Amino acid sequence: MLSTGVKHILLASLFFSIINALVKYYSHIPAIEIVFFRSLVTLILSYSVIWQKKIKIFNEHFNLLFLRGLCGAIALSLYFYTIQVMPLATAVTVLYLAPVFTVVLSVFLVKESPNPKQWPFIVAGFVGAALMKSFDPNTSLLHFMMGMTAALFAGLAYNFIRLLKDRAHHQLIIFFFPLITIPVCLPFLVPVWVTPILSDLFGLILIGVCTQIAQVFMTKAYMAESASKISHFNYLTAVWALLTGIIFFDEMLSWISIAGMGIIIVSVIMSSRYAAAKVKA
Repeated sequence: MLSTGVKHILLASLFFSIINALVKYYSHIPAIEIVFFRSLVTLILSYSVIWQKKIKIFNEHFNLLFLRGLCGAIALSLYFYTIQVMPLATAVTVLYLAPVFTVVLSVFLVKESPNPKQWPFIVAGFVGAALMKSFDPNTSLLHFMMGMTAALFAGLAYNFIRLLKDRAHHQLIIFFFPLITIPVCLPFLVPVWVTPILSDLFGLILIGVCTQIAQVFMTKAYMAESASKISHFNYLTAVWALLTGIIFFDEMLSWISIAGMGIIIVSVIMSSRYAAAKVKA
């Protein structure tokens, strides 16, 4: 039976997949502008919850909340840009190397040591992701490194969420993400602003709503389970991206990509099994 944390991360994965497809579809809107609208919607929705629950916004954990928001802002901005300039499956796959960074960084930041038997499968997940990328010649080294940087900062953000466990309400953690992201992206937004038409505006708002739902599930997942137990389920979003690319964006799968997908799925199952075994022990 799946634990509560695993169920939450799977639901978060589904909604993040919807967001990825929408960002790709609205490629005529600058990525930083999508980040802005996404953050604006989630800020409003988050604040309404904060206000209803009478949660104090500024407290003694402000530094951790700020760092979580800043790392998330950097990761999101780079990620949305790579979605627009690279094939969807490639961009998503590169970002979902984040679980590798999450587990490794958790050793230093959260003092969570994964089960030693997990390490081969952590490496396998990285190899599988590289195979799925297939060293696409249409993807520049610069864009690939931007994706890797996004994954690194996403891993940092997830660990700051773990550090905030039992210290801050999960709605406050969610609220600080757009609160920090909006001022971070404003200087980059002004020079590239494109006024959206009505249909574009609807899509941008939808991205924000789906984000709010996904963030709730993701935050609850990382507060309920250790990073080593659930972070690898993020790889499943790469699988959804491949299928979305085939169905909606005419992106074809290579045999290498299929092999990479299989390796990732096996690594998810085996790594989570050993993580669960360590928790029980």
